[in-house]
Amino acid sequence: MLCLCTFHFMSAQDISLNKINSSNILDYYSRSQIRQSAMENKSIDIATQIGTGNLIEVIDKTPSYIELSQTGNFNTTYFVNPNNYPTNAEINVRGSGNYIDITGSNSISDGMKININANDMTIFMRNY
Repeated sequence: MLCLCTFHFMSAQDISLNKINSSNILDYYSRSQIRQSAMENKSIDIATQIGTGNLIEVIDKTPSYIELSQTGNFNTTYFVNPNNYPTNAEINVRGSGNYIDITGSNSISDGMKININANDMTIFMRNY
């Protein structure tokens, strides 16, 4: 049964088989269920912070799905979407002292995934 679940996740999320193990299969299953329910509900916002002094602020006029994760210390993420285009993004920050400021959502940023593995980075992204 575990193999069948693994193949289901691979097709749903394009995850290679070597990244799924007994420690994280339930996490992948939970994310799959959340994304499915996002289609049924109006919006899903997931924010995870591990560390000291982290800040996440989300202001979204047309929310759909956003997943923000910060691992490290003194990271700041601002996500503001004043547009009518629904948000569909995943932002993962690992490190300390990072500053991420994203404004807007459009067809180019639909399904956007940002992975930052560094310290003291500043990223400004504007989607109009």
